[in-house]
Amino acid sequence: MTPILFHYEASPFAELVRIALGIKGLEWGSVIVPRVLPKPDQTALTGAYARTPMVQLGADIYCDTGAILPALEALPGPSLYPLPLGSLHRLVANWAGGPQFMAHVGAALGPMPPGAMGEDFIRDRQARFGLDMAALGRAAPHLAGQAEVAASWLSDTLADGRAFIGGDAPGAGDCALYANLWFVKGVPFAARSADAMLAFAGVGDWFGRMAAFGAASGRGTRREMSGPDALAAALAQPPRAISGTVAGPFVAGMTAAVRQEGTHDEATTGALLRCDAGGIILAREIPGGTVHVHFPRLGQVVTPA
Repeated sequence: MTPILFHYEASPFAELVRIALGIKGLEWGSVIVPRVLPKPDQTALTGAYARTPMVQLGADIYCDTGAILPALEALPGPSLYPLPLGSLHRLVANWAGGPQFMAHVGAALGPMPPGAMGEDFIRDRQARFGLDMAALGRAAPHLAGQAEVAASWLSDTLADGRAFIGGDAPGAGDCALYANLWFVKGVPFAARSADAMLAFAGVGDWFGRMAAFGAASGRGTRREMSGPDALAAALAQPPRAISGTVAGPFVAGMTAAVRQEGTHDEATTGALLRCDAGGIILAREIPGGTVHVHFPRLGQVVTPA
């Protein structure tokens, strides 16, 4: 089944998934969405979830990289959790996508002059996530220092000559660490921070090896699609069979709402089919059929709706 990625080019979490698709060597559909609300092509499937990226596999919709990467893992191609680290890649990716992501946001965006990002972007992120550009600018030196710690630790990990954090094969942890540094490197105003991080022994070479899995590498094939194309693919077949359980205090089949910690975005609602350590699944009825919307358990707030 061909994965369909809803994304915009400058999104670091989308770059994480693009690199993962390259590692897997998969053909994938590309639906470009706006970087600010509204995102009607995406929310037609998710109900409300509008963060970037989102991946569609038929009638199954995966929100957040914590749900996306395990879904991609089940598809043909090299593992995203290669041994010897295995599931430890998830721990690294969670750290990189949590506190270290915010450190890299500060390193990337803090030095930007007023207006460089566009007022639409600032208004969107302020309303949804409480972005305060003045506070971010004041914190930028501290946050850049925190990001450099990640580069230093990565350098220490690579010091024995290994190609990737676990050895010869890249994994989810590499993808998440790479996406953070890719984000900083892509902002011209943050060149000083990016250069400092890439200067750590081994980090620049590792970055180049990871970049080689990108969309321009020939590993995997990107095919542009429209939102209606993706919707038609969702309606062409039923969702896959459910695995997992619904843990208390919730009850299978109840109407539930799922929203993300730290956001003012609207919640996605639907019939709760799974809610355990392995993830959350909501069934949503859309015109013409049913979709299953998948979330990781971490970072999601589940309530009766």
